Amino acid sequence: MSKNEKPDPRLLAALLKAASAKLGTTPEALSEELKSGKLDSALGKLPEDRAAQLRAAAADPKRAEQLLRSPQARAIIGKLSGKGGG
Repeated sequence: MSKNEKPDPRLLAALLKAASAKLGTTPEALSEELKSGKLDSALGKLPEDRAAQLRAAAADPKRAEQLLRSPQARAIIGKLSGKGGG
């Protein structure tokens, strides 16, 4: 994905829904944190190794794309979108 390309809104919505449920927040609140760059409150609820992975992904679009395409992310997206395993 180039810098000018936008990710699929359905994919982002599914990921926000799954991540916010794990973090004990709403998709809207998590989205605002991500947009503002204030990830500390969301990441503070994760184990340090997971938080470090997400910080790295947030800082590197290529890394974020790799995470979004991982089998785990695809499975979550598939479940949330009702398409089975991704």
